[in-house]
Amino acid sequence: MSKFELLLRLAGDRVDAAAERMRKAQQQQLQAQQTLQQLDSFIADYQQQMLHKGQVGMSVTQWADYRLFMQKLDDARAQQQQELERSLQRFAVEKQGWLQERRKLKSYEVLQKREQKRADLAQKRREQKTLDEFSARLKKPD
Repeated sequence: MSKFELLLRLAGDRVDAAAERMRKAQQQQLQAQQTLQQLDSFIADYQQQMLHKGQVGMSVTQWADYRLFMQKLDDARAQQQQELERSLQRFAVEKQGWLQERRKLKSYEVLQKREQKRADLAQKRREQKTLDEFSARLKKPD
């Protein structure tokens, strides 16, 4: 059992956990984008309705109600835009965390390969030494 196996397993677990956090952050980002798009669509539809009703005529009270509702929609859109920006930042942070954990895992893998090469080379040297000693004994007259 290599001394790096535990490190590799733990690092792999951390990479998996970071990937899961990144996936969740991406889902939240996509949800925030979809909600913003839905709000934009609703605002555009509502503006069209307001324009149409304005052309056929509406009372001052109706106009004030429309303007008040449009202001609330604009406020909701601004809040959703902030939510989208927060989710984009969170995704970026989680992605950096995942990349960092992945780099650590790759570093441990490189170290394990180097250790394995050193062990293989040492084993070959021992085998060669054994063969050389055996060969020397065979050549030696008693």
